Amino acid sequence: MIFNLRSGLAAIGLTFITQTLFAQDLLMSTLSKELQREFEQLKKADDRLYYMSYRVDDITTYNIRTSFGAVTGIDSSRYRVFSPSIRLGSYKLDNTHNVGFGQFPGGIPVVDDADIITLAIWKNTDNAYKNAVQAYEQILTNKKVKAAEEDSAADFSPAAKVVYYDPPLRYAALRPDVEKLTKNLVAYSALLKNNPDLLMGIANIEFKIVRKYFTDTDGSSIIENGTSAWQSVYSLTKADDGMELPLFRMYYAYEPSGLPSKDSVLKDVKEMSTKLTALRSAPVADPFVGPAILSGRASGVFFHEIFGHRLEGKRMKSDFDGHTFKNKIGSPVLPAFLSITLDPTVKQVGKTEVNGFYRYDDEGVAAQKVDVVEAGILRSFLMTRTPINGSSGSNGHARTAPGGIPESRQSNLIVKASASETAAQLKELLRTEAKKQGHEYGYYFEDVQGGFTSIGRTMPNAFNVMPVEVYKIFADGRPDQLVRGVDLIGTPLSMFRRIIAADDTMETFNGMCGSSSGWVPVSASSPAIFVDLIETQKKSKSNERLPVLPRPDLDRTAR
Repeated sequence: MIFNLRSGLAAIGLTFITQTLFAQDLLMSTLSKELQREFEQLKKADDRLYYMSYRVDDITTYNIRTSFGAVTGIDSSRYRVFSPSIRLGSYKLDNTHNVGFGQFPGGIPVVDDADIITLAIWKNTDNAYKNAVQAYEQILTNKKVKAAEEDSAADFSPAAKVVYYDPPLRYAALRPDVEKLTKNLVAYSALLKNNPDLLMGIANIEFKIVRKYFTDTDGSSIIENGTSAWQSVYSLTKADDGMELPLFRMYYAYEPSGLPSKDSVLKDVKEMSTKLTALRSAPVADPFVGPAILSGRASGVFFHEIFGHRLEGKRMKSDFDGHTFKNKIGSPVLPAFLSITLDPTVKQVGKTEVNGFYRYDDEGVAAQKVDVVEAGILRSFLMTRTPINGSSGSNGHARTAPGGIPESRQSNLIVKASASETAAQLKELLRTEAKKQGHEYGYYFEDVQGGFTSIGRTMPNAFNVMPVEVYKIFADGRPDQLVRGVDLIGTPLSMFRRIIAADDTMETFNGMCGSSSGWVPVSASSPAIFVDLIETQKKSKSNERLPVLPRPDLDRTAR
């Protein structure tokens, strides 16, 4: 054979790529073969076995961390999380009943050797089966000695067979420009170092490449690729009374190339630094009951926390869940001008890339757009393959962190208003309502860092949205005043009735939601909303003093 040097190198590169692509197909074929073998063998030994599935998350991450202009870490990793699911009994009653057992996650070596992969699958499946047996026997015992449960729906339901393969990943092409990203992050955190009021100035990025594999004994076989780039800039100052005052900026894109430009981020960081200094001397807000405006980002978190979690159907199987909306399908739950959709099939809302996109959920069901509220009327819940009384069949919202057990979880939450005001009109509504209620001011919640809610029966159903940037809007038209130390609190059903109007601009909060099945990527998009009555409380604070010693880089006496 005759070839020149250039064509020979091309052939070598092609061979390497071909081997890499083959290895990705090898994992799927090995999973499918071993699933069939183990199902047949276990079925012979235990005829209660009726369903199995294997799920693998093959994850590659790149992390760069900086602090005050210095690189504190650069690393990358690749690992595989293997999650077998084993169901004993029947669709009506199995080992997952209200407890979620039947899965025993483990690892699979990142190798291209079918024998080694098979050994790892076998060992983890054996552990999962033994765990499932114990759970099922306990459930049968509980059925004999405990009172009947409120929800009598089955534990599992059939789903359509799916075969879908994303093309193999080309990891070399996806590798980020680490040098460029590092220089940018150093510049962002160095800018924070210039502010003597700041105790911390961090700029990080994580780029994650995920190839997800799913196969089950019903014949489904799915491979789905995903990428996500998270860039964060975080800083912290402290007031003289000990209150810690954080601010951050988060940027999300599917790949690092989609993140905002360096100049754009530097502008944001400068504004953040200025606001942190202003927060140090801002007055502490007193507890308050009165009117408020929540920005689009703040209201997105508000709807995610106090509304979205109460639509997660599988939760309602439990007698310990609050069942806020379980019997309210067809009833008004929000003002008639509001509608809410959960849509994992969209990659953008407006021009913003959103974090809750996927094609298939973690039970092998196609992602679906779900109109949960139409013109204020509740229409549906977010469903897995676990039915509840009155609702059956999955709509593609079974989600989990790698290694977890799929639960009903949110995806891309989108709030739409059929009637809207301008931002200026919302402010005027707030001023008018403040005067009406006898208040000197109302609140404007510009940004939040997150929130949480309780939905069980053993404690009051309440929520807490944690703002980081809050302003008093004075009824007499005086300039807005930045304040600190505010938490937005309340109970959900009463709060829903207080939403009066929305503006005409959509904003998106991208984030990670933590719940019983771990952290999953979500987004919440909403217009700003005007609420005629909210409640705030003082934020908890540290009693620690400011550092006794000056920052060494700012200590002139040491030079």
